[in-house]
Amino acid sequence: MLASELEGILNAHAFLRVEGPPVLWETDVDLEAFIRALGEMIAAGLVRNSQELSEITLNVSNVTVEPEAIGPMPAGDFVAVTIKSGGDWSPETTSDPAARQDGSLVGHGLEAALTTASAAWAYTRELGADGGSVTALYPRRTAKRSGR
Repeated sequence: MLASELEGILNAHAFLRVEGPPVLWETDVDLEAFIRALGEMIAAGLVRNSQELSEITLNVSNVTVEPEAIGPMPAGDFVAVTIKSGGDWSPETTSDPAARQDGSLVGHGLEAALTTASAAWAYTRELGADGGSVTALYPRRTAKRSGR
């Protein structure tokens, strides 16, 4: 997905609180698959926060995971997409979308969408007494892989 396509998606979601870096990285993800996964992530936020669309934050970040800090998470450059909202996000979970899914990361629909979108890693977090988030990491497209 081109950075301009990702920027267009963020602009199309102005009904949410949208946060992102001044320069977006390109990703190795199919646009249609990404949009489905994002929709599943937004739905997860709505389920948890009593359907308050304007109270959901969509954050996109350029992230580098260093090899010495990875643990089970893969190392490399990623575009992290986070949906944050109020509500109960427990228990905190992690997921490797390439592995077998059990529905523990929000639900089977999101896990299937993340697998189709080739997400490299995903996790949920509790962020205080009444809020949390779900984040998916998508591999950054390199010049070699993008054909440029």
